[in-house]
Amino acid sequence: MTMRSMREWRLAGAVLIGTIAAASADARDLAVPANKGWQHAQTGIILMPTLAGSSRTALSDATDGEFDVTAQYEAADKSVITTLFLFHPAAGDVALWFDRARAALEANKVIRDMAPTSATPVAFAAPGAGATSALKQVYASAGGQFRSTALAVVPVGDWLIALRMTAPALSAAQLDERMGQVIAGVRWPRAGTSAARTAVPVAACAAPLAYAKAKMVKPDLGDVLIGLSLVSQAAAKTAKPSTPVTWCRDGGSEQGYSVYRADQGTDGYTMALGDAGRVVSVAPSLMGQVNKTGTYSVTLRDVDGSASTLPSFNKMPAPAQVWSAVSSGKVAGRVQGKEVTLDASGS
Repeated sequence: MTMRSMREWRLAGAVLIGTIAAASADARDLAVPANKGWQHAQTGIILMPTLAGSSRTALSDATDGEFDVTAQYEAADKSVITTLFLFHPAAGDVALWFDRARAALEANKVIRDMAPTSATPVAFAAPGAGATSALKQVYASAGGQFRSTALAVVPVGDWLIALRMTAPALSAAQLDERMGQVIAGVRWPRAGTSAARTAVPVAACAAPLAYAKAKMVKPDLGDVLIGLSLVSQAAAKTAKPSTPVTWCRDGGSEQGYSVYRADQGTDGYTMALGDAGRVVSVAPSLMGQVNKTGTYSVTLRDVDGSASTLPSFNKMPAPAQVWSAVSSGKVAGRVQGKEVTLDASGS
């Protein structure tokens, strides 16, 4: 692991949350002829120029390494609009990111009058899967601009494809059938989803976390270095299966994020930012446990495997405090691969 100290990293940190929020707007187009298929190097997924009668109209990447790819398809008669998002989640699984995508979808004012056609999301087996490891939900509306919309999330190794479809005139049943055709039309990698477990929709946590008023404190340099080192080691082992956890949704969710806890844990939480794989982890700091100070560390992890350490808190902070810290852009350190960058000012 190499290390360098750069004051200018603080400037990059200042636009961190803006970068996340505007990722799709700043995405770079991928130079693929309209009549050619495109293969994602890291997963082997191939997106053909047409899927279920719809033509690919756009293909872009919100990162520099195809970690957050968006493909747009439209039927010639505009009867169906399909968007596929391929991303590498920094944490979580199908259930967590389906829940976050569902929340974002239902917050869209264009479809707020729609109602899901099933009481809970439906688990299903994607092509090549040995288990019902994917989730979907279809929505219907009697009026409005669109008659139906649908959402699905499918695992591909430790990557995810999120699929959204909207139709002005198709019924929910018709759109559900079309979505199945689109999923079948994707060229999935051999055994790409075979190892995934059965997907169980996220439920509310049994009891919400309670927060005392926390104060921001200066991060301990040793804590920053140890934390970033552990993140770097974990990223290097992504090819190995991790211990599966069951996520529950805490009550501190807002439009820009949702709060989740692994296995009903009460000593920390994970914030899913947006709906494309970026997370903030809030947990007792390692040095805080050694020194008995009770300090909590805050780490932002991105889809490209990078991680940034934000200011710490003297107690477990409420999600709103963490969101404010992320939005401020203050970064104590960052790791990308084997390179660690620290804030030379120490603030």
